[in-house]
Amino acid sequence: MDGSRRKSALVTGASRGIGRGIALRLAQSGAVVAVNYANNEEAAQETVSLIEESGGRAFAVQAELGTAHSVEKLLSATREGFITHRLSKSEYLGE
Repeated sequence: MDGSRRKSALVTGASRGIGRGIALRLAQSGAVVAVNYANNEEAAQETVSLIEESGGRAFAVQAELGTAHSVEKLLSATREGFITHRLSKSEYLGE
């Protein structure tokens, strides 16, 4: 990733398995990572902790995808998380 500007990533299913691996790699590359999970908050928090322990930034976002309301909830919570981590709108939208 280009280090000249901040990066952001939303990884669905990031609490374990392949999703966790992707989240960890993106964080290694300097992205602030939104760790999405459906039901397993403990596993999501573990992913966040692994990222933070290696010097990265991440936060967990609960949303079970499948309905318009869930997607809206996911996007809203993700936007708030990126703002908390001091990313500008253009940074988290990749503009």
